[in-house]
Amino acid sequence: MELRPEYLLPVIAKTLQDVVLPVLDEHQQVAQEQLKLAIGFLNIMAQNGPMQFAFDVDELRRLTALAKALIDAVGGSAASTAAIAAAKAAGEGTGVAPAEIVAATRQLRIGVSELIEQGHARGDKALDATISGLVNAFSRVQLDRERAWVLPMGFENGQDAVPSIASQLGLPA
Repeated sequence: MELRPEYLLPVIAKTLQDVVLPVLDEHQQVAQEQLKLAIGFLNIMAQNGPMQFAFDVDELRRLTALAKALIDAVGGSAASTAAIAAAKAAGEGTGVAPAEIVAATRQLRIGVSELIEQGHARGDKALDATISGLVNAFSRVQLDRERAWVLPMGFENGQDAVPSIASQLGLPA
């Protein structure tokens, strides 16, 4: 039996599509809509699952760069510098477990948020503009990644304008 998610998830989605969805009463529109969303997300998970680790490592590396830039702009505590060092080590390490990447990213997000708050608390308009520019640049890339991740759901107008998640991560298509 094949137990890999990229094989099991499409089977589950097809079962829901072919067996469960047709027996829903036509008046249960909310249930039909929610089931279609669940099917869509199962398909996305199957399609993109093999890229999840690359996605997470990419986010951690970009978040580490953002944190470094914020420390340069705002100044940082020993704790924020240590968090960046730990995140950098996780993002560059070989044999690092996926859960360690996710945990490091979550911790670094907290540190980045604290740096942003510290910077804005100073009331310096030039620093505020610098912080906003750094965060917006990071966010644009992250949003592009996330839009590409859910592209198969069909929510995007002009889907051809959104580069695939594989191409954005530098992976073979």
